[in-house]
Amino acid sequence: RGFASADPPNAKQLVTEILVSWLRVQNDAAANDKIMAQFLQRLQAQFGVGSNDDQTERFLRLTAEVVVESCIVAKQQQQDAAGAKPGLNYQAVDGCAKLLTYLVRYMNAGGSAEQVSQQRLALLNKVLGVITRSLVTSYEKAQQNNTPWDQRPWFRLLLDLVCELNLPNPALDPIKGGIVSVFGSAFHVVQPLVVPGFSFAWLELISHRMFLSNLLLTKEQKGWGIMHQLLIDLFLFLEPHLRKVELTEAIKKYYDGALRVLLMLVHDFPTFLAAYHLSFCNIIPENCVQLRNLILSAIPKGIPLHDPISRNFKIDQLPEISQSPLILSNVVGPLVSFKNDLDGYFRNQRPADFLTNMVTQLRKEGKNELDSPKVNSLVLYVGMQGLARLQQNDGQIASSLGRSPEMEVFQKLMDLDDHGRYVSLNAIANQLRYPSSHTHYFSCVMLYLFNETKSDEGVKEQITRVLLERLITQRPHPWGLLITFIELIKNAKYQFWSHPFTRCATEIEKVFENVARSCMLPTAMRGVAATGDGDVS
Repeated sequence: RGFASADPPNAKQLVTEILVSWLRVQNDAAANDKIMAQFLQRLQAQFGVGSNDDQTERFLRLTAEVVVESCIVAKQQQQDAAGAKPGLNYQAVDGCAKLLTYLVRYMNAGGSAEQVSQQRLALLNKVLGVITRSLVTSYEKAQQNNTPWDQRPWFRLLLDLVCELNLPNPALDPIKGGIVSVFGSAFHVVQPLVVPGFSFAWLELISHRMFLSNLLLTKEQKGWGIMHQLLIDLFLFLEPHLRKVELTEAIKKYYDGALRVLLMLVHDFPTFLAAYHLSFCNIIPENCVQLRNLILSAIPKGIPLHDPISRNFKIDQLPEISQSPLILSNVVGPLVSFKNDLDGYFRNQRPADFLTNMVTQLRKEGKNELDSPKVNSLVLYVGMQGLARLQQNDGQIASSLGRSPEMEVFQKLMDLDDHGRYVSLNAIANQLRYPSSHTHYFSCVMLYLFNETKSDEGVKEQITRVLLERLITQRPHPWGLLITFIELIKNAKYQFWSHPFTRCATEIEKVFENVARSCMLPTAMRGVAATGDGDVS
């Protein structure tokens, strides 16, 4: 509780009187900045707020407690006999947020403009640090006492601060990037895994236009790492719930809210979402196909989407396939235990037993279960190395793919059991995104694995399953996924329609035909139906 044990007996009453005086000044001054500034100067001079760390922390903590308690008490007093839920009176909370905003804005302990800016950021960091600690303490106390806890006053206080401190202002404009970064760090502290009772308010805060947009528009993408961490926090909270077949009504609503946030990011900040696709896919459960599709459908602005069902479409003639995508996730982190051996194998195929030992390295520590994030990182890293090798040579991916150590790694993954193969194929499918060198390479890898495993129908069936289950969900579908599936069913080389698994049951056959119909031109479908073997040329 910080300095609670050392609080003077009348400290809380004194803070309450200060807040009452502030509310009166605020109402009477009618936005007169000069009068409000005089009040703050008196507060700093008499109580050391902003200059004395102990006094500042005590004042901020007691202020948060007083205004939240005023909301709760007012609500209890208004509760009618029928038990209806009354609205909260946020007058004290709003006034408190205005007071804290003015404290930050007028903070000036002397020095250069840069030093004053840093003083303001430091004070804001302290303000948010005290509020988040008080929030967590309040929640934990309610849990221990098994009493209801209301997230709304805390939400209103933080939302007020987000809105007030991100408005254009000459004193704060030089540090606006720092302000949203401090808020981002504070929101990470009260993430849903730490305070589940604050999860809905938290989602609203991290997606608010005054926070999210300002954070992602900071210069040199300095806010991207923070937003990436907040989305990781979101997915880590959702992950255990999404693995279950049945979701509670609360989680359903929360999931809908998360989808809306992602849709907004796909529309407004697709480059950010695409750059971190690997780390997001590492957390999203395998059964959450639509959520994963949404992330993989993000197309950085400025990259055109070519129609894959056009008669003149040739992926190897697109200018975009010579460009590598921006990857900001930590690709090599999960591979650190065997990366040196992996690189050695790519150089000279040594050590000779690397591929056998690699499978052991891909399992979770102490378990026989495959570690999906390791497989995801391995597939992307191997693809990047393979692409670099091909580009150094003739640059023809399709013709040179089979003669490389990188393809040997992919083929070794196909020797795993059914689940291991499914995880590996999903990792490859995660790279079938917007037009780029990676999408072209991994599309060729997927088609090569389908064509070269002639004796194993199981591999072909699993490749088809991985592609199909991503295409039967609602749009959007990643562009690379579409071009790969279209090539598979359209090119006579793969003899797709001749495989038994495409016609093992009437229901399955209809699914294939419906997906093919949605992916291809009607004339092409007539050719497929007529020949039954995919020869539509």
